[in-house]
Amino acid sequence: MSATIGAALKKIAVALLTNPKVIKTIFGIVIGIIIVVVMPIIAVISIFNGSMDIDTDKLSQSIQENISAEQMANFQLINDTMTEVEKQLDKKKLSDYNTQAEVIYLFSLSDKSKDKDFVKNFVSCFKKNQSDEDLINAVNQKFGTEIEYDEFQKMMQSINGAEISTAGFTDKTTKNNLDLVKWCENAYKNGWGYVYGGYGQVCTKQYLDQQASLYPGNNEAGGEMRQVGEKWLGNRVCDCIGLIKSYMWYNSDTGEITVGSNNFQDCNATSIWNYTKESGDISTMPDIPGLAVWMPGHIGVYVGYGYVIEAQGTAYGVVKTELKGRGWTKWLKIPNIKYVNKAIRNNEVIFYEENKRKHNVR
Repeated sequence: MSATIGAALKKIAVALLTNPKVIKTIFGIVIGIIIVVVMPIIAVISIFNGSMDIDTDKLSQSIQENISAEQMANFQLINDTMTEVEKQLDKKKLSDYNTQAEVIYLFSLSDKSKDKDFVKNFVSCFKKNQSDEDLINAVNQKFGTEIEYDEFQKMMQSINGAEISTAGFTDKTTKNNLDLVKWCENAYKNGWGYVYGGYGQVCTKQYLDQQASLYPGNNEAGGEMRQVGEKWLGNRVCDCIGLIKSYMWYNSDTGEITVGSNNFQDCNATSIWNYTKESGDISTMPDIPGLAVWMPGHIGVYVGYGYVIEAQGTAYGVVKTELKGRGWTKWLKIPNIKYVNKAIRNNEVIFYEENKRKHNVR
């Protein structure tokens, strides 16, 4: 039973942590259990204002102690339905739309879960290279709903800031240069922020205070940077080397980032040189996406076609910049990264062709 609750909690976490209006808009029984039965109102307020992280293990235990058989059946239905939707999207190679599917289902279609062919009809609304606006129009037409695109976009922006997605990865079982590039592209697209010492944590006021205490310098996480850092509340954050660490330490099976995992040593932008085995002057850098580029005290990831993604600073967050003219002095192969040839990976060829068109590269 606890595994089912945990899985269902994962499905509804986006709703809980995104918008207080969810209490009125999503299946009242399920949210009601969490809000009214389990959690004191002060805890709910703390979650919404970003001053407290949700402890899903304790929440799961509390729900298990208070939930009725009928309410448990609702959790089971939510979990089973969304799991099947994700399975069918993956079969159609549309897993990039998993988050959109979760949000639409949770906020607008949960009451239709028992309808005949619900999953089939819902999945039919998703098409390759489809815009979110076209998706919403397709869902409204299929189910007679009146989902407002602007409201959906606001929810997606909030969720994307904290989401980690491995959709589109070439090989989740190994740490490789192609997936590092995809990881950095996702961090950039999802608006990851910068907090000194970070490696993918969701930014809260508690986390900012913690980092300011550990790194009190005004050019680190303390002083003025403590205040500037509040612009990243609710988003995932990292520092320059932390962007690389977040990928290296991420476990796609558990969804957790664990310090020192995957045989990647904790290091900074300077001490990484103690572990790298292949490097050179920036003028000699081969055109291999996923190489790191370096200048004294700073590091970024080359993503191809003359561009770098880097966690630039507290005021800037994760940004995409041009390789030339930025001041990089060296390149290096990141320790424990498997560097593969993009020409033999079909998925990655498509990814690079899309980037080529985007950047007008011939």
